[in-house]
Amino acid sequence: MIFETERLYVTKWKKDDLEILHDLYNDTAIKGPISPQLTIEETRSIFEGQLNHYNSQAPFGRYFIFEKLSDKCVGILLFKNDNKKSGVEIGYSLKKNHWKKGYATEVVKESINWIFESKGFYSMYAITASKNENSKKVLLRCGFHSKEYFTEHGEDLNLFSLNYSES
Repeated sequence: MIFETERLYVTKWKKDDLEILHDLYNDTAIKGPISPQLTIEETRSIFEGQLNHYNSQAPFGRYFIFEKLSDKCVGILLFKNDNKKSGVEIGYSLKKNHWKKGYATEVVKESINWIFESKGFYSMYAITASKNENSKKVLLRCGFHSKEYFTEHGEDLNLFSLNYSES
């Protein structure tokens, strides 16, 4: 486990978690309603790449979000380092039946603490679809500030940022 909240815990993927990832990546709330479903082989390629990534790139990578009460995987969390941008990018997706429970806010708030306090970074950013009002509200509740709107690959996006001194 990398960290926990009152109702959730976040963990690295383990060697026997391929089916969990395959289920998540084929959930339309996480992968998107228009994206094609992944085959198990495509999922395995992503999965094995991430397992190798933990050894060389920590804390960057993808993590599972588990609900403590049910011990079921409810979503995925991402920490990414882009040399073109300052800070750590955070990304998160939850299965649709776990929306509107406050889980996203809970995991983002603790992610901020984890990245700033235990990993020594001083800035974070997030990118969300401009039309994704729920995600934008989560980021604002967690202290992020809307910085700019831009278009990438035909999609309107919104960049949010947070500095250590603001958290």
